[in-house]
Amino acid sequence: MDAVMIVDEIASDREELARALQAEGFRVVQSDSASTAVRELWEGTFLLVFIASILTDKDASELADELRNLAPEVETYIHSKQDEHSKLVRKATDIRDGLVAVA
Repeated sequence: MDAVMIVDEIASDREELARALQAEGFRVVQSDSASTAVRELWEGTFLLVFIASILTDKDASELADELRNLAPEVETYIHSKQDEHSKLVRKATDIRDGLVAVA
């Protein structure tokens, strides 16, 4: 099963996206901070990491860069509260199914 991490300080937002991804067969790890996300990345293998655009402990772009440096094979995607979950799930399924090229 492919794993996706969600980094978001707002539990309800993480959980809602997690349910949508789980419905598509993903194993989801939820992280409530940048530091937890780094630790989770070391402990697991992920296809994709969704990062909320607003974090208090680190800038989302800085976290994405740090995660890419640690695991360049993992796709990172910064999303905002306005992004529809269906769009995010579609991005994950497209990557899993090889329909999009990842850097």
